[in-house]
Amino acid sequence: MADIIHTSKRDYKYNGPVDSADYNLRIEENYKDLVYLYNKASLIDSKLAKTFERVLKDHVSISAAIADLESRIAALEASSRRVSISSYSQLDYSSFVGTSFAIPSTQLLSFDPTYNVITLPRVSSSSYSRLKFSDPTYGQVIPSYFKSFIDNSFNGIDSPGAIVETTPVYNAVLDSMDKVWNRTIVSPTSSAYGAQMMLYVLIPTQASSSSKSNYLQLNPFPSFGADISLIEYTTKVNPSLNNSDGWTPLNSEALYDSETDAIGKVAPGGWYVSGSDSIENAGPLKFVFAEKDITAIRIKFKKRDYFSENSQHIYSYGLSDLDVGFNKYLQSGKTIIKFTPSNGDFINEVVSVTPKIYNVPRSLLSSIFSYRIIYESGGVYGVTNPGSSASVWVEVTLNMLDDTTPPVLSDLVIEYN
Repeated sequence: MADIIHTSKRDYKYNGPVDSADYNLRIEENYKDLVYLYNKASLIDSKLAKTFERVLKDHVSISAAIADLESRIAALEASSRRVSISSYSQLDYSSFVGTSFAIPSTQLLSFDPTYNVITLPRVSSSSYSRLKFSDPTYGQVIPSYFKSFIDNSFNGIDSPGAIVETTPVYNAVLDSMDKVWNRTIVSPTSSAYGAQMMLYVLIPTQASSSSKSNYLQLNPFPSFGADISLIEYTTKVNPSLNNSDGWTPLNSEALYDSETDAIGKVAPGGWYVSGSDSIENAGPLKFVFAEKDITAIRIKFKKRDYFSENSQHIYSYGLSDLDVGFNKYLQSGKTIIKFTPSNGDFINEVVSVTPKIYNVPRSLLSSIFSYRIIYESGGVYGVTNPGSSASVWVEVTLNMLDDTTPPVLSDLVIEYN
């Protein structure tokens, strides 16, 4: 939006104001502009401070998580002749433009760099959020009927009567670097239970023409700084946002029960042993599923660690992003992923290609996932193995399930000789 300027342009050829009224008016206009500029500078300073605080907190958590992930990948790939997806730069379909392997942009699988998932081509014009909408004048808008509730009747520091400092929950819904939902508990003591609470969020029917949802995404704040132990939804009309609404775990089918690699790829709360699939120190999470008439969600958080200040124990947690909505996907799509052994190995033969797809039953993987190996020899790409390659490419094809579930490729592991 353009700045409002109060001071009017005056054309004086050889002298200034010719009467006191004109002089006083100009001074008043100058004063209004100075006040406006001062207030705007203060707002910018405040936004910069909030953004810096968010970046600093996230940076500390992400640095520790990256170090842990790097050591795990190194250990995994050093112990056997296998390579997985470790960087989005491995999506190398642009190298095949103008070749027989070129993929039209309309058929290219969607990649979400924030949530690190690959799924079917997304039709942006038919996709929408159920929690927010865009206004041509004001930008992103949270509707007045947005409603949330926090239940903190659990063991731990975050309990009724605790000293709580919080920003609005809807801050997590807005896509703005200076806005996060941060709930801080200040206590003279610590607790073995940490800080725990349940967030309830209404999914308003007024925000869209359809009641269907097929994705939920959330990013804990600070990132990798809190546990997510439960995600549930209800289809009850006019839910009360309490235990009586008839809640169903988002992972109610427990497709990969007890498989630890699936933790963080499927929503918690769906395994047969309650709590065993809690996502500890959760990073950005995105869950894609078959269309559901979701009217509300609830998410349980736990913050185990704290920092000390003036003999006080401070537990800080919340969300920097939260969204529930509907994405329109095409029925099928492709992408090409490049694999290069980090230890300098040459790939003589690809023994196996294993997709990590956790929102589809194992029995259906063969019908929704297929691939072919692409080699390079003398600057020419083909499917014939030249016998020894520094890198290989895997062309991946994904197909929609009959129940409208878009498969999500979380990783792809190849083993080679």
